[in-house]
Amino acid sequence: MDAMSDFPSGKLERGKILASTGLKVGTNYARYYAKRSVRGDGGDEARSQLNYDNASQVFKDFTRLRGTALKLAQSLSMDTGVLPDEFIEVMADAQYRVPPMNRALVRSQIRRELKGMPESLFRHFDDRAVAAASIGQVHRAESLDGQPLAVKLQYPNVRETISSDLTMARTLFRPLFKGEDIDVYFTEIRDKLLEETDYLNEGRQIESFTGLYEGDERIVMPQWIPELSSERVLSMTYVEGVHLGDFLAGNPDQERIDHFGQLLWDFIHDQVERRVYAFHADIHPGNFLFREDDRLGIIDFGCIKEFPRDFLDTCVYMLAAHVKNDAEAIRACYHEVGVLDERSSEPQDELYAFLREFGCFVLKPYMTDSFDFGDPDFRSQLNEYIRASMQWRDIRASKHFIFVNRLLFGLYALLMQLKPRINTGRGRDILLEASYRRAG
Repeated sequence: MDAMSDFPSGKLERGKILASTGLKVGTNYARYYAKRSVRGDGGDEARSQLNYDNASQVFKDFTRLRGTALKLAQSLSMDTGVLPDEFIEVMADAQYRVPPMNRALVRSQIRRELKGMPESLFRHFDDRAVAAASIGQVHRAESLDGQPLAVKLQYPNVRETISSDLTMARTLFRPLFKGEDIDVYFTEIRDKLLEETDYLNEGRQIESFTGLYEGDERIVMPQWIPELSSERVLSMTYVEGVHLGDFLAGNPDQERIDHFGQLLWDFIHDQVERRVYAFHADIHPGNFLFREDDRLGIIDFGCIKEFPRDFLDTCVYMLAAHVKNDAEAIRACYHEVGVLDERSSEPQDELYAFLREFGCFVLKPYMTDSFDFGDPDFRSQLNEYIRASMQWRDIRASKHFIFVNRLLFGLYALLMQLKPRINTGRGRDILLEASYRRAG
């Protein structure tokens, strides 16, 4: 991984890069439509190549920018049906291939934030990043008392660039969306990015989750080191393990695949069972580690979503109503969370019929005691439903509803990559029990 010395942190410099990206993408589209009008050269293959070329250009420039721009690319790569398939394929690489800060900037960040040089604060500090992502990069280190650490450093001026980056990126991405809910995505990303740039807040969230899972031998989480942390530096104990891609590259047998799939499934449903209202809301491959001791490592706690109690209780009740096929309860819940709204221009009866059909399909894994997430038919039908959902443009759902979708579809996306056969019956029982509490 090569160091990068030209990290663009100024508003003007970043604006020029984003504007240049938009110009290149716009020029590509203009050429495509010109060729189609003159020669009729506008078939599926040409359109696919156009999407792939534009995605590659966006990825190249956004990887250089990191911060808000790259976080947006990462988020969109997890949402099947929102962007063309070629964009999803290219943007998925944004989870892993990011150039790090150069070593001089790393040392400068440590000195500025922790008021000391790395050699005075740590027994050992590796100034070469072992991982680099959208708003920060991770270094191996060792505390003065010999404890292995992971130290996350935030890129310079990330918080200050969020609003201006999003204003320009919204313009860039609007032509690529199949639906009209782009503002919902941008508002969500803005709010959570602002929260994620506060590493002291993330440290407190690590403490909260480690307390919640204390004594659980299935899960490994880091311990926060407050004395070596600030708003832009986060020190925590190092968690061993490999990411999903490396785990699958090792050709694990089906038993190990099933084991880790079960742990991922249980991790989400444990939070429902324990009646917590702050959920780990960033379910993507970069945040989980597959360990030799068969425990699941969880390493990123920047995006924790706290739901209003009444809203989350209603959503759980709605999911259970689909499992029980209770038509009256399903419709009442959609009204309660704002998905069905008489002020909308959409035909409400038709929308309800689609949502009920879609919901029952999505919850198919809960309908039996076990489910095979490697079933290609399930994946292709799910993608078709998601694409079909984009036709409904005037849906005025609660602003919190998108996080429920991120939890469910993020989990499904992860499991469909892993392809485990898992016991889903306990998850169903947890939903039903939670719904009985609400009904009672």
